[in-house]
Amino acid sequence: ATAATIVAGTVAERCKFEAYIAYSLMLTGFVYPVVVHSIWSSSGFLSAFTDDENKFLGSGMIDFAGSGVVHMTGGVTALFAAKILGPRIGRFYDADGF
Repeated sequence: ATAATIVAGTVAERCKFEAYIAYSLMLTGFVYPVVVHSIWSSSGFLSAFTDDENKFLGSGMIDFAGSGVVHMTGGVTALFAAKILGPRIGRFYDADGF
């Protein structure tokens, strides 16, 4: 749920409420659990605790109290959302109207 609220600030005033609900359900129901499993599970390919031959690029990730997974997932999702939705039209004009 926290990963979804990180993106809420990014998509504010850029998408409809129904689209936000659909995105939140997809993020919290599918994307976040897959990312969490790949890092927190001892069999996950991004985990530092998996076998050496199964590690992604020979290295693993150790997450401190879950904050890395939450903020990485929310931040990357927010970046994609901002790129897809574009700027907030009609906001932040200067004196010349740009």
